[in-house]
Amino acid sequence: MKPLRYLTLLEYIPISPLSISVKQLQENLSLRGVELSTRMLQRDLQSLYEQGCFGLEKDMRSKPYGWSINAQWRGSNSKVMSTEVAEHYLLLEQLLPQSVPRDVKQSVRIKAEQALKRFNGHLPDWLSSLPKPSLKVNIDSKLVAQIEHAIKHKRVVSAELYRVLYDEAHWLKFAELSFYNLVEQGGVLMAQFMVGSLHDKCYQMPVYRIRNVHVLQKNRRVPSTEQLKTLRSAINKGMNQECIELIVKAPKHSAVNQGFIELGEMTDKQSIDEKNVLLTYQTIDTEQLTDELLKYAHWLEVIKPEKLRQRVISKLKAATTNYL
Repeated sequence: MKPLRYLTLLEYIPISPLSISVKQLQENLSLRGVELSTRMLQRDLQSLYEQGCFGLEKDMRSKPYGWSINAQWRGSNSKVMSTEVAEHYLLLEQLLPQSVPRDVKQSVRIKAEQALKRFNGHLPDWLSSLPKPSLKVNIDSKLVAQIEHAIKHKRVVSAELYRVLYDEAHWLKFAELSFYNLVEQGGVLMAQFMVGSLHDKCYQMPVYRIRNVHVLQKNRRVPSTEQLKTLRSAINKGMNQECIELIVKAPKHSAVNQGFIELGEMTDKQSIDEKNVLLTYQTIDTEQLTDELLKYAHWLEVIKPEKLRQRVISKLKAATTNYL
């Protein structure tokens, strides 16, 4: 994504009178795991230079050209950020995608906090009226459309659901599911449904645990008052469960990183060295999630939230005690 590339390379450009060549910049970005061709890097720099709002300067007195950030624009010699620069940072923070790495988000957030002080803590009217970004991330729009179609036209669907049985994770085929609603819970899109033609219980499940949906030419079941009551109970139970941001460290070759094991809606992926990645998920803190994490504990490490990490550590210690 261009915004991510621009942010990353701007962080590596020094303040004048120091400067950096395209080759040096390319090498520095490569060390961070960002691989850009010389031509792409040149185009990005030229685009930022022509926009004129990032303080980028080009020294053309000799080749290779030197690139730097104007010291006055960065504010190193001035305590007050200009209104124009402040507006750019505030807008950038609002437009930043969910998938941007955490360190980039933090860098932009620090600048945005400084920018907000420029306006005495109040966003400019034109900025405050911008629509807020949706919390739904990395959701298959075609899948959601199919479920919405089935709900609207009261059709049965066939689909696969992600289930854990006897400590093993499986995608199970269900011939008949009757979807009733889609709700957003703490940033996680949930589907509410009934199973089969006889089973009375109603369920709620994150959409990311559903795949291969096919709308069938058959009317879905109409629930009784009692069945609707069980649906409401299931919803209320789900609402009481805490939505969390889960961060785990896993090997690059692992089933989690390859997408064969899903721990929630993935919102971020960062390479931290040659062998490992940090994966960030939006998910719900359940006992089932803890059991899954324990099952992979010999190669997967929970980084955050701290209380979930401590819960896993506690269970691992208890298990170790049994075998001493």
